[in-house]
Amino acid sequence: MKQFFILLTFIMGVGAYAQNFHKNPCIAHRGAWKNTGVPENTMASFQKAAEMGCHGSEFDVWFTAEDSLIVYHDARRNGKLIEETPFAELRAQHLADGTKIPTLGEFLDYVSQFKRTKMIIDVKTFVKDKPRTVQLAKAIHKMVRDRCLQKRVEYLFGYLPAIEALSPITDIPMAYLGSYKKDLPECSPESVRQKGLKCLDYQDQQYKKHPEWLPEFKKMGVHLNVWTVNDDAEIDNFLSQGFNYITTNEPEKVLKIYKDNKKRYKRALKN
Repeated sequence: MKQFFILLTFIMGVGAYAQNFHKNPCIAHRGAWKNTGVPENTMASFQKAAEMGCHGSEFDVWFTAEDSLIVYHDARRNGKLIEETPFAELRAQHLADGTKIPTLGEFLDYVSQFKRTKMIIDVKTFVKDKPRTVQLAKAIHKMVRDRCLQKRVEYLFGYLPAIEALSPITDIPMAYLGSYKKDLPECSPESVRQKGLKCLDYQDQQYKKHPEWLPEFKKMGVHLNVWTVNDDAEIDNFLSQGFNYITTNEPEKVLKIYKDNKKRYKRALKN
């Protein structure tokens, strides 16, 4: 019996530690790269974000032609679609700092050491074969699950069927991104309610275009993120409206602004 309680205490302690994230709304967009001198969307940029004390750091994942999982942002590399390019060809190319494009496994194994910064995984939507995004989502989730990282990640999706595919098999938070510079019908509160979406991460201009949506989303208890916000006044504006996360290329700004006005922002979050 004594051994059982020791084991239980250990398990509870590990769980609490794994979820002891930095308590702020700052999500570093592709890591902290703009003012640090490291390339975006790399292990180095995630590390910089973690060292700054960001709550989370976002990175993007694709399938290569043969379904290898890699961390890279753009849909194309040297003019060729990532989804149609063999892994070996991509691996042979170097990033700006001389490192190679990392596999998702390499990335997770490295950044998982930074236990207080959440991994925000953007599951990229394929350009030519959108349904393949569902396979990508399942492959990413399997790798996360195999490494027991479920409590330390959140997912972002621009493709709703991928959210629908993962919903029955995980309770990991999954945010819908909407679409870049497009006003899609499924972004409305009515659609969000019907689809049972619990997290949203729309572009800043979409929230500005539809200010009437915000009270509806808050009434529904939706977790709200906004991307990509870099201006001081805009950071303050969204925090003052009670947004849970601010995704930014300027994490230093968000962290300072939040720290200087923490009490006011916390009150806004409760309203």
